[in-house]
Amino acid sequence: MGKIFKFGCLGFIGLIVLGIIAASLGGGDDKKEQSSTGTKQETTAPVAKEGESSKVKIAVGSVESVDSVGGEYLKEKAQGVFKVVEVTVTNNQKDAITVDANSFKLVDNKDREFTYSTQAQTAFDVGNGGQSDFFLKQLNPGLSQTGKIIFDVPADAQGLVLKARGGMTGKEIKLKVE
Repeated sequence: MGKIFKFGCLGFIGLIVLGIIAASLGGGDDKKEQSSTGTKQETTAPVAKEGESSKVKIAVGSVESVDSVGGEYLKEKAQGVFKVVEVTVTNNQKDAITVDANSFKLVDNKDREFTYSTQAQTAFDVGNGGQSDFFLKQLNPGLSQTGKIIFDVPADAQGLVLKARGGMTGKEIKLKVE
């Protein structure tokens, strides 16, 4: 009687495990199709020089390519080339937002993502009187802030697009850089 009970319990547990495995292998295809078509729609959307993310207007201004940034006391040389991107952020929300350089990334036509260079940004800020435009800045409603963000990108990077967020929790948008 004990052997039959053990065999029956093990058989029942085995059936449950097989059912879980079959269920996890079975309905995954629909999700893959939906996510791949969502990605296709996202990449074909036109990219402009300005856009809005969570009621925050973000505009790309001038873009410079330089080999080094900084002043006489602190200078940083690029591993590739520095892209100095001027950005204007306007807060159209009802509350203050925090603007930080971490809210911005450059992406090239090979889908490589570049974050801002902290060393280059520090050297640039020190060389410009020590003022940091986009380091955890509070921006009150109705106000704008313009600043420059420094990215170190490979010399062969082309088709650059700026991924930006309106504040720390804003929706991500893509803006044309070049």
